[in-house]
Amino acid sequence: MLELLLSSVIAIILLSLIAYIGKSAKRRALKAKCISQMRVIHTAFASHLVEEGHWPQILENVDGELSEDKVFKFWVESLEPYGANQDTWICPSDKLYREWREDDDGKYFGSYIPTPFDRLPATPLRWNQPWFIERGDFHGKGAHMAMPDGSIQESQNPFYGR
Repeated sequence: MLELLLSSVIAIILLSLIAYIGKSAKRRALKAKCISQMRVIHTAFASHLVEEGHWPQILENVDGELSEDKVFKFWVESLEPYGANQDTWICPSDKLYREWREDDDGKYFGSYIPTPFDRLPATPLRWNQPWFIERGDFHGKGAHMAMPDGSIQESQNPFYGR
């Protein structure tokens, strides 16, 4: 009887450890996918900057009042030719997106907020200012930021190692 109880306790402990490790692995995988998507968007911005000679100019290209849908529609359409489609703009850990998806009627959405720059080609590269940042702390160590050099930093320690 004691052996059965002991083996049951050991089995429960092992199952608890496996469940914890599984959750942790899933969080790390979602964070890695988010960082990968941010690198795709960074590459699209860099490609636009090289090809067009300036940062995309949202205020010149959006008619009427700025809504979230219009803003993200502009960014998606501007960078889609460079590989950053609608899905790339959504962090897999963004819970707000899951709620929005239920009412999806063709609207645009994004988890990353770009920095507006002027038309001068060197401005996005001049200061060590993020090109875009996550709209929230989806991964537990601050929002991720895409820096001009292509690195992805956490907002709690954005200049670590610099």
